[in-house]
Amino acid sequence: MEWLDKKGLGHHTPSCSCLRCHLFRLIGLVSAGRLAEAESRFEPRSASLSTRLELPQPQRVAETAEALALRRRWLILGVVLVGSFMAILDVFIVTQGLPSIKTTLGAGVSDLELVVSAYSLVYAVFLITGGRLGDILDRKRIFLFGMTVASALAGYAPSAPFLVGARALQGLGAALMYPQVLSIIQVTFKGSERALALGLFAAISGIGAITGNIVGGLLIQLNLAGLAWRPIFLVNLPIGILGVIAGHLVLRPSRAERAPKLDLPGVGLISLFLVSLILPLAEGQQLGWPAWIILLLIASLPLLGVFVLYERKRTDEGADPLIDMDLFKHRSFTVGMPLVILIYLTTSGFFFSFVLFLQSGLGFSPLNSGLSFAVINAGFIAASLLGPRLIPRLGNRILSFAYALQAAGLVWTLFTVTSSGTGLTLSELAAPLVIFGLGAGFALSPLLGIILSGVPSQDVGAASGVVSTSIQIGNTVGISLFGLLFYRFLSSQLSSTPVSYLDSFKLTLPFLIVPSLSSFIIVFFLSQHRARQIIHTLEA
Repeated sequence: MEWLDKKGLGHHTPSCSCLRCHLFRLIGLVSAGRLAEAESRFEPRSASLSTRLELPQPQRVAETAEALALRRRWLILGVVLVGSFMAILDVFIVTQGLPSIKTTLGAGVSDLELVVSAYSLVYAVFLITGGRLGDILDRKRIFLFGMTVASALAGYAPSAPFLVGARALQGLGAALMYPQVLSIIQVTFKGSERALALGLFAAISGIGAITGNIVGGLLIQLNLAGLAWRPIFLVNLPIGILGVIAGHLVLRPSRAERAPKLDLPGVGLISLFLVSLILPLAEGQQLGWPAWIILLLIASLPLLGVFVLYERKRTDEGADPLIDMDLFKHRSFTVGMPLVILIYLTTSGFFFSFVLFLQSGLGFSPLNSGLSFAVINAGFIAASLLGPRLIPRLGNRILSFAYALQAAGLVWTLFTVTSSGTGLTLSELAAPLVIFGLGAGFALSPLLGIILSGVPSQDVGAASGVVSTSIQIGNTVGISLFGLLFYRFLSSQLSSTPVSYLDSFKLTLPFLIVPSLSSFIIVFFLSQHRARQIIHTLEA
């Protein structure tokens, strides 16, 4: 529809931003394009006002409906990206608050580990289940419920155990919300629009990580109303409230045509396995390694075996397993999963020990500590954007290059820490941290492509859920394992001085280098012998 206003200016209704055109579009949307508004306009070359009812031209009605549908799709994307941003923010923002939480709540070593890992642990356990609930019930309903869980409780927490419980609830909320993001994008967008939407979704991870570290450090340093670390959780409340309101207005109900059934025994078995593995690593040193803790840790491997056998049986019977074991028939998936766990094992363990070393050991302010993490994430984002351009040149060698860079960044960090001592500055750390971030970025982006490239298109959704779960398992085990090592070295020191924190961090760094070198060796030997077919798609 086109019309002239009183000043003789032409308006094209589908694209014009004036108030009348907005009303025209709204009326056109409500009437599904069947009837246009009685249009008041000046006829061209006429000074007289005419009013007449016009039936819309089919092509123009289609253009109007298409423009409105396009706008709605991008509004939907904006809402779900707010949810994914919150999930990533909650992972990283708490890292900067650990020293403050330790001081104000009297939290012990295991409490600090659980404040971080309880979120990832519950997230890992219920991530696939959250996706299934969205398919069964309604993706919109589950997404909005997940946005509202637990942030206020975490900000209120009067004790360390209460905070750990609130963080577990936050992890549950993220596990319900996050899978719906990809599902909603999948059913809302097609073709090139879907590729762009997924690209923006991926970029949110890096942005959320940078924002979490910087904003977390800034909020703690400002100490708003004397609340210390509490604003790092309370900041989610206004974001969540706005997201829920917008979600109610914009999102549409959707569910799978054939909704899979929940595998509750599978959820129970994987939960038992993760708890039996994580709890001893987090609490063992604090409790003095009693016999039941050691037995629980030993039981973790048999529990994993029972889970695998049970899921294999459900897969063979054609039921709906929590993890489709047929995915592991694809070589790219089987090789890629350990590499995903190793990279997140390294990064989460480094982040946890690094922030304690900087703030509790060297006395870095939360803001400066957050900026050091922003340097890492800047390298990560740069490598994620540059990686696809290097794949045609380097092929499968980009993974070897990435793991070598990551190990080099850690070695350089160790050298810098050793040479500078307790007088270490952020400027001295910048170069090795960027190298570490570049290595992680060059590894992760191609690695996810490798894993999914060998999986049939109908199984990509299930494979993505397993990958996301493995990421959280890597995060949780990394924090617990390397946190245990760091505090073990610290407790062996005569006193908790900057020098003791420095020595503990120096002793932890070589263990952090081991997973990067292991990944490098795995990729190197596979590429030499029988895995060129795994990664050959990168060279296309």
